Amino acid sequence: MKNVLLVGVHTNMCVLGRPFGLRNMARFGKNVVLVRDLTDTMYNHDMDPKVSHFTGTDLIVDHIEQYVCPTTTSDHWTGGLPFRFQEDCRKKIYFLSAENEYQAAESLPAFAKDLELRHGLRCEVLQGSTEKKGLRRHHIPCMDHIQEADLLFVFVRRRALPKTHMELLKRHLEQGKPLMALRTTSHGFAPRGETPPNTASWPSFDADVLGCHYDGYPHGETRVEVVASAAKHPIVRELGGPHQVRETLYKHAPLSPNCQLLLQGANVSGQGNDDRYLVEKGEKSIQEPVAWTRNYKGAKIFYCSLGSGRASFREDWFRQMLTQAVLWCMS
Repeated sequence: MKNVLLVGVHTNMCVLGRPFGLRNMARFGKNVVLVRDLTDTMYNHDMDPKVSHFTGTDLIVDHIEQYVCPTTTSDHWTGGLPFRFQEDCRKKIYFLSAENEYQAAESLPAFAKDLELRHGLRCEVLQGSTEKKGLRRHHIPCMDHIQEADLLFVFVRRRALPKTHMELLKRHLEQGKPLMALRTTSHGFAPRGETPPNTASWPSFDADVLGCHYDGYPHGETRVEVVASAAKHPIVRELGGPHQVRETLYKHAPLSPNCQLLLQGANVSGQGNDDRYLVEKGEKSIQEPVAWTRNYKGAKIFYCSLGSGRASFREDWFRQMLTQAVLWCMS
């Protein structure tokens, strides 16, 4: 990196509408980068948006990233992990995002921001490539950081990982730390075709960790409902339903015996109860598990086979369920 000026900032939130040093350096053509973990703010948490001091700092960093300059973390120069203020006691979620079909690159950051503002959590989205082909697809930046995660939230599709990063993922689980996963993560580490050297796959991740067996999907949309025996579970409480979403129904049965089924679904034509579309495709309506929990080596696991940014993430009940799952996993 040549002729780059690294800057840590101590600033007041009120300066955002006024000139300040970092903005002026960028305005005058300096190639400036903010070191976000060395940035602090003067923020009164009794004022809007009424979040913690450290979440207020994160909001400042978000603003600077969007309107002023890019950011980085100090570990890229010093090694180890990013700096963390001793008083910052927020639980931390790392989102692993690397898929090319369901707009996770857009939906996960928005969901993470909601968790930060409404529930005082600390969220980082590690965004991998969204390309359909190429060896660069198998790299998720900053995965060394997941060793400090309290929860991993995974939405990946057919990726290999560098061996050291795969070991970090396994270590997270072996330490009894929770994991949440959506849709394509059931085959998230089962790559097809050539993979880079010194990478590792985990094709049995669905059976080993999630407790299911991914086997494709039929045509149609999905109608889901809460399983009667799980109606009082904190993850699906007050979700209402049944709900219909424009996503195909993944086939995952049979589940492992220690799974607790929360949502079940059926594939439907998309025209109410009219199954003529399925008949035209030579298919019948089937039922499959959609969301469940289990325990893996002491780690809480939550999985849901839905997750499209164009469908499920637009539904209030779905985002509510994910939020309740986050809180359950971290309880």
